[in-house]
Amino acid sequence: MDRSFYAGGIAVVTGAGAGIGRELAVRLARAGAAVALVDIDEAALGETVEVVRRGGGEGVGLVADAADAARMGEVAGEVGGRFGGVDFLINNAGRLYYGGVAESAPADFDAVMRANFGATVASTKAFLPAVVQSSRGRIANLSSAYGLIGLGGAAPYTAAKFAIRGFTESLRSELREHPQVAVTCVYPGGVKTGIAWSALSAAGVDAHRAAVRFDRHVARTHPEQAARIILRGIAQGRSRVLIGPDAILADTAARMAGGQYERLIRLVVRG
Repeated sequence: MDRSFYAGGIAVVTGAGAGIGRELAVRLARAGAAVALVDIDEAALGETVEVVRRGGGEGVGLVADAADAARMGEVAGEVGGRFGGVDFLINNAGRLYYGGVAESAPADFDAVMRANFGATVASTKAFLPAVVQSSRGRIANLSSAYGLIGLGGAAPYTAAKFAIRGFTESLRSELREHPQVAVTCVYPGGVKTGIAWSALSAAGVDAHRAAVRFDRHVARTHPEQAARIILRGIAQGRSRVLIGPDAILADTAARMAGGQYERLIRLVVRG
């Protein structure tokens, strides 16, 4: 991680109450950035702020639903009033979901899209004017390995993560007139956080069983490692950052096999 890049900057991290978001906030503060932490969970957010401050960093917590556009506008105003600007925006807020097309109600699709894609859009819209004023502006949106490939069993989540990918690529194209701003799409595979246990799920899906399976068989990367890779990629201005062997496999399969990537993945996984 390039600490000198972040030193003296102002960072905003959504979904900062736990997991990757907390690790990002702590590492940014250690690198010398002032960090505005956003999360809907006030207690978890307070814990992250305390961790940041115990390490000697500067952090302020703002309780907000990142998908609430009006509230995120207020948050942007509060951050601007306190720090005077924003250099780095990391849209990490989101929810995992268990359930495929057949068992997922239309309301499930709406809820998952809002929690993931909606949060990314609302936060980006709120902070974009400030970031483009920075001489080293960065916007990073967390998609997923499920934003690279579509496999069965998580259709609403996959749709939301593909939407984040498309949104991020469109934003990058639109910001070409601001060459000092780089836009990164992050594709994490399974990361060992609490996301499996806070996931939404379709009616009839055994969420506990799904969470156990995710923790045992999918979550292979530690959040500390994920945060380190993400911040290095952001500092380098990379357009894409892959996190974990499963994300690398998904990307490779999609590139090599095209529409047949599901068959290739199943062959690799089964050996």
